Amino acid sequence: TVSVLYWGSPARYASAAAVCRSDQPAPHSKHPRCQPSRNLGLLPSASDLFFTPPNLKSKMTGTRDVIRIDGKYYDTKKLAAIHPGGDLFVLLSNGTDGTALFNSSHRRAFPHDKYRDFVVEPSAVDQGFFGPAPTQKFDLYFEIAEAVKPLIKDGGFAPMHYYAKVAFLMIAFTAFEVYFLLNGRTLIPSIVAGVIAAGIGLNIQHDANHGAVSKNGKINRILGLSQDLIGGSAMNWMVSHDTIHHVHCNDTERDGDLAIPMLRLHEKVPWQMTYTLQQLYLWVLEALFGVVHVFQSAQVTLAGPVGPQHVLKSYWFTHRLLLLFNAVKIAANLYMHPSWNTLGMIAVWYMAGGLYLAFFFIISHNFDGVKKLTIDSHGGCFVRNQVETSSNVGGWLLAHINGGLNYQIEHHLFPRVHHSNYAKIAPTVRRVCEKHGVQYVHFPTIYDNAASCFEHLRVLGAKPVA
Repeated sequence: TVSVLYWGSPARYASAAAVCRSDQPAPHSKHPRCQPSRNLGLLPSASDLFFTPPNLKSKMTGTRDVIRIDGKYYDTKKLAAIHPGGDLFVLLSNGTDGTALFNSSHRRAFPHDKYRDFVVEPSAVDQGFFGPAPTQKFDLYFEIAEAVKPLIKDGGFAPMHYYAKVAFLMIAFTAFEVYFLLNGRTLIPSIVAGVIAAGIGLNIQHDANHGAVSKNGKINRILGLSQDLIGGSAMNWMVSHDTIHHVHCNDTERDGDLAIPMLRLHEKVPWQMTYTLQQLYLWVLEALFGVVHVFQSAQVTLAGPVGPQHVLKSYWFTHRLLLLFNAVKIAANLYMHPSWNTLGMIAVWYMAGGLYLAFFFIISHNFDGVKKLTIDSHGGCFVRNQVETSSNVGGWLLAHINGGLNYQIEHHLFPRVHHSNYAKIAPTVRRVCEKHGVQYVHFPTIYDNAASCFEHLRVLGAKPVA
């Protein structure tokens, strides 16, 4: 999933992320990430920029620099120091319940006996910050993981031929940037370049920022920074996507990707007359997404880490440097070709890429029959919470083009498995899910998936019957 669709301010996004990351349930009417927009929400208000969630304002009664797994607390920095894949993904989980993220990333339960020396006693932890521990069950998940294990080779990481795709996309991206700088921008090349940038987001940064490209954390980190090159922020993306969306998918209390201004994506959003046309104007909003996301990512990068993210502070310099690079690149284009056309074509570039990304994200978690109101990511069955909130579309070819994100079900179950494996393991996942009565939705074509999304939004946008 792309999972960068929250259109409130980035400061609100980052700080509210800490609320979700601390696993505090919050009513829809009060949660800062789940409120319907008071305005269009495309750019932040002054009050948004200085929003701080209540549990970050509260007085600390113990340490927050721990990760909770299966109800036990572990010292974040000690775990990070010995993590084979590097410290980044452990530090990202600071101040969270990391049970679901660990299990789905490693396809096994956490080895508590091995790390007993890193345990922090509950009496030393700020319990008010963390709240009650989740009660999700993983028995079915481990059954599926065992079933697909023979199909996943080389640890589930990228095969060597994948790097040819990386090279092609990065060379094409660079070639267009040089061409634009020397010759100026026109409509069709700008659209094509935008789609190539989306390809980088889907095929390179996404796998890398899930740690799925290589067991070498440095390779994942380098490729993950391609998110910043195309106008986003890898750090912001990982916080919002890895530790929130993947853990709380379609949970109306915790998944901020359900809170898109001007859209009613579930019944808890109070109905307004404008929603009756949301299935039509959605596509305009999605085109704007690319431009809005650039501004939000820039503001998050400049604002720096919030709350438990302070352990990631050393990583922020790289992202600010790449933000400066993007600013200089845009300035150089305007200097070489000073015109409104240049500025407009830069916007077209971002809009084309953003529309491509947002389209495939919205249809994968919003379709006829998708589960939302019944989802509680703190309880129930982890497999049901992930599979029944996602859908697949197409097959191997689309997976090759879209970085496997047409296999949303497999991706949500195994985010640290490289996308080249998804088409291969999907039949097994489906068989086990159907054996246990878990809803598994796979659309044969993009048209079918989009039509189902259209109908889903039409129904949600219609005036509720009293």
